[in-house]
Amino acid sequence: MLLEEHATSENKYILPALEERAPGSSAHDEADHEALEQLQGNLLAQLEQLLDPGIPDQQARRLGYEFYQGLTQLHAAHLEHMFEEETATQALMWQHFNDEEMLQIHGQIIRSIPPEVMLAWMKYILPAQTPEERRQLLAGMQANAPAPFFRQVLGVAEKVLEYPAYAQLEAVFKTVEVSS
Repeated sequence: MLLEEHATSENKYILPALEERAPGSSAHDEADHEALEQLQGNLLAQLEQLLDPGIPDQQARRLGYEFYQGLTQLHAAHLEHMFEEETATQALMWQHFNDEEMLQIHGQIIRSIPPEVMLAWMKYILPAQTPEERRQLLAGMQANAPAPFFRQVLGVAEKVLEYPAYAQLEAVFKTVEVSS
């Protein structure tokens, strides 16, 4: 779900804007997204076969090994793609957009993410951030998101952060009830 959302957001908001300013610059990322989608689709089809209760043992072993290889290939392809995005694509964004324009694109992406997907992202984003980055992110969410959703985000933070890190957030956002 997160991989699909990531590619969809880039395809809808980042790559068209970049293509408008630097024609031809999005072709590589678009091709990567298509290849990654195909790899992921193949894996999901293999997984469906593996989960069939009637699958013979020998076929299950063969498909299990092929699934493992495919998963490794997908992981490697995503890492390579993300490195490309974080170096070449990001450099193009900095070259062709000012900070305000990049914040506008970022805002479009954030507003497009369904709440359940955003909560899933928070499980990975919050632990990876510095305390100040977390505070800024959550302050922005508190200012712009409905209070019940913000309480859900704090609930995710409570579950995924070590107690000292969560306690720092709790001190800043203590006026908001956390729903576990």
